[in-house]
Parts: sequence; C-alpha cells; structure tokens
Amino acid sequence: MLLRYLVSNFLQQQGQTVVRDFVSQQLSEQTSGEVAPEDIPKPDVVVLFALTIESAGFKETLDSPAPVKMEKRTVTVGKLGVLNVGVVETGVGRKAAAAAVRDVIEIIGPKWIVSAGFAGGLVSDLKRGHVVMANCVANLEGSEVSIPLNLTAEQIEATQGLASGKLLTVDRIIRTVEEKRELGETHGAVAVDMETLAIAQACHDQGAKLISVRIISDTVDQPLPKDLEKLMSQKTTSGMLGAAAATIFNRPGSIKDMWNLNAMANKASDKLAGFLGGVLPQLDLAVRDEE
Repeated sequence: MLLRYLVSNFLQQQGQTVVRDFVSQQLSEQTSGEVAPEDIPKPDVVVLFALTIESAGFKETLDSPAPVKMEKRTVTVGKLGVLNVGVVETGVGRKAAAAAVRDVIEIIGPKWIVSAGFAGGLVSDLKRGHVVMANCVANLEGSEVSIPLNLTAEQIEATQGLASGKLLTVDRIIRTVEEKRELGETHGAVAVDMETLAIAQACHDQGAKLISVRIISDTVDQPLPKDLEKLMSQKTTSGMLGAAAATIFNRPGSIKDMWNLNAMANKASDKLAGFLGGVLPQLDLAVRDEE
C-alpha cells in the first residue's frame, strides 16, 4: 500500500523523470472514446487496479491496447496471446472498487474478474516483490468471502515468491510495524489492501468468477512515512500534487523518499505484470474446459 500514490507526478513536473503512470493517464484521457465499443471484442477477463501506477506495467504487455468508453467507464482493451483482456482503474478504497466492479459485471459480463495491485505484508515470510493469491478476503469486523483458487497447494509451494492466504481489506493505510503485526496475528491475514473485499462481495452476489493477485509493496517490518496518509487522503491529482509540494516544502528530505518509492512502484508494477501474464491464460483454459 505504500506505493499507492501519484507523487511521482510532481517529480515529473520538475523535469526529473517521465513517470509512466502520468503518461498512461494522459494518454487514456486523450484517446478515450476514439474506439467504439462495437469495434472491439468483449474482454474475457477484466483486471481491476486501483490506480494507473499499479496497472501501467500490465497494460504495456498487452497487444494493441486501446482505451474504450463503455457507458460511464473507460476500459483499456487489448490482447494477451489469444485472450481478450480489459483493464479498469477503480480508484482507491472499497466504495470506488465496489462501484467499478458492479459496472464491469453489468456492462461487460466477463468470464473472469481479477482484483490486482499492491498490498502490504502482514507476516515476516512475505518480502517485497512476493505475490499473494488470496484464498479468502476479510475485513476488521469479521466479514469474509472465500476465493477458490485454481492452483493447488503443491503448485503454490513450488513457485518461488508466491504465497496464498487471507487478505485483509481496510479503509486506511496501515503505517506502523506494530499495527501491521497486530493485524496479521489478530485476523490470521498475510497481507492487507483497500479494495478486494468489496470486489469479492460484488462478484459473490452476482455469481462472477474472481481471483485476487497482489504484489507486496511494503513488508511487515517496514514502517510507512507519516506524509503518506495526507497524500492518499486527496481525492484529485491536483490535490495530491499540492499536498506533495507542501510536504517537500516542509520536509525537503521527503523528495528522496518519493523518488525511491516511485522507482519501487515501477518495479513492482512490472513484476506484477509478468505474473499476471502467466496466470491469465490459465484462467482462460479453465473456463473453456468448463464449457
């Protein structure tokens, strides 16, 4: 969760780097709607990310990706081998994710929905860059939804850097090491995010097939900077940029933190993309077998 922000936009505006999530967002805004929905094949799989910094690596792996306006949602549609894939950025948090997945189910009705993105580790075994495929997702109040996996326990154990277990969905950033450890121990969860439970509940209610694929961006032993909560509370990019500018003004050393976090976000996005590229074709085969 520590990488979930667009402070990198501020660095780009200072001429220090060209940040892929900024470019991706601008490209989407410029070209959205130029391709008519009826001119593209319906996606077999729709992958939901919270933000473009998470989705950017995966969208770059798609052949001929095109942002398409489907009613009130913009969906990036492309090919992954023979598979038609859609990508939607939902926005941060359960409310935004729930609204997005309901729209996806109603408008597209894909065979599979994938909740993807970054997550914080809650157990010491998970290192940065490890991938978690949740077998269930819960909240702090005890609501829980099972997510059946197509992978066996033996396959998971044999895959380096892959783990499975309970994913905890919360409504705010979990910043301190102490709170991370407490949540992991209290709820028996291995990782934490801010969207998946809402997505899982909507899929369960609508009978849609779901998997969750999350890459660890911050480990249980890694505290998050206090500035992050203020940045993440902003609802717009301009607000986030303003908060970033204020943070840098008040604490000049924070610009180094932001630079490093942006670099780690891009690496995590690329690694997640590689994993998704291997998993999604297997989902397609599973669906075809059932038919």
